[in-house]
Amino acid sequence: MRCAIYARLSREDVDNTDNTDIQVKECQEYAADQDWAVIAPAFIDDDISASRYSTKPRKDYQRLVEAIRANQVDVVLITEMPRLYRRLEELLDLIYLAERSDLKRIVTTEGLGYDLATGEGIHAAVSAVNNAVLEARKASDRQKRKKRAQAKAGKFNGGSRPYGYEADGVRLRPSEAAIIREVTRRILDGESARSIVADLRRRGVKTAADKEWHIITMSQLFRSLRICGIRTHHGVEYPAEWPAIISREEWEQVRLILQARAGVRQVRPRRYLLTGVVVCGNCGVYMSGANWHDPRNGKSAGRYRCSADQYNHHPRGCGQVSRRTEPIDMLVSEAVLYRLDSPQFARVLSAQGHDGELQVLLNQYQTQKTKLDDLVTDYASGLLDRQQLALAKSVVEDALEATRRRLATIQSGRVLARIPLDGDLREVWEAADIDFRRDLIRLLVEKVVVKPGRKQPLWRGRYRFDPSLIEIVWKA
Repeated sequence: MRCAIYARLSREDVDNTDNTDIQVKECQEYAADQDWAVIAPAFIDDDISASRYSTKPRKDYQRLVEAIRANQVDVVLITEMPRLYRRLEELLDLIYLAERSDLKRIVTTEGLGYDLATGEGIHAAVSAVNNAVLEARKASDRQKRKKRAQAKAGKFNGGSRPYGYEADGVRLRPSEAAIIREVTRRILDGESARSIVADLRRRGVKTAADKEWHIITMSQLFRSLRICGIRTHHGVEYPAEWPAIISREEWEQVRLILQARAGVRQVRPRRYLLTGVVVCGNCGVYMSGANWHDPRNGKSAGRYRCSADQYNHHPRGCGQVSRRTEPIDMLVSEAVLYRLDSPQFARVLSAQGHDGELQVLLNQYQTQKTKLDDLVTDYASGLLDRQQLALAKSVVEDALEATRRRLATIQSGRVLARIPLDGDLREVWEAADIDFRRDLIRLLVEKVVVKPGRKQPLWRGRYRFDPSLIEIVWKA
């Protein structure tokens, strides 16, 4: 008898079953007792499940099937049936293959044999696989019940060390908890995630995996309620056994801010202050910042220009208007500082005046999200038909969007909270990063129009900046 040995070890079996080396040795000893000729090498799949839910291919099992098709195998030897199959459809494929090849039997080292040429043997093999499926389902159900019980008790779910906590997931790591609180405060004060990440990198602050911070890793930190002392399981929240680092209200506010800036994915300094604000006075298209090289003196300078080329779905401009960035940036900055240089103005627009409304809107936002989930449940239970569900969802989604827009307005007002009412506004502006300046300008300025006009020569081929060709349109 030509014998093919098959051994498999899946990840879930690592702690409670023999490894593949032991399985192969046991099969070799059994084959020697039966005086079978073993096909070398053995067919071995490591860290691969044979469950019905697994989609990862078993490469050595496929090699075994090819050897059977080539009429090189009379018997397949395994330690137990679950090593070979937990999927009935694969066993049926092997049974059909046995009808067209030299394969006669499946044998286990426990002494169980399944003759694939007889109805009784096939029935016994099918029953063995069904039993394996049942045992796997029971084990899965036990694991799910265990996880659910752990969640209700607020226990740590395991895995890699969460940032802000020790390896046990329960005890605080004070240095990292302080970083989380600092990041939370800076985001709520209106500072951009981009500048915060850049600062953490400059200071050498690392993640729990001892890597550099990125905007995506910062977003992931605030994606989970863990830092609020809350354990979640399948969408259900439970009080956790570990202490909270920030409050639920702070977490909700930070999430809204980060979601509003979800398009940002990497730390890349912005070079142009008014990108997305400055428009061409000739055609009305937004102008882009670009570095312009002057061949006469070999120097480079930034320019806002109306591009006649269409790229990245941007509308095509006239290509007739361009200006140096520096004088326009200075003009707009001075105008914004002058407009803000009033304690009364800053106090009115300060986020502190919105704290009460902010909490009301956050509660309203959560209530509307819950209503949306309840509508789906009502549809599934038959309380609503498809047309009623669509109508109700439309109403709730419109209300959610209105709440989201108002929240975005209030959150943008938090930029002004960074300005001390009794401090020097110009010092704060000059010390701030470009993202803060851009946010502050966007709060007040609708657009900056660069009008077309002839350049006025000053002397020696230089041109003077004409501020009358720049129009600042303020928000109402």
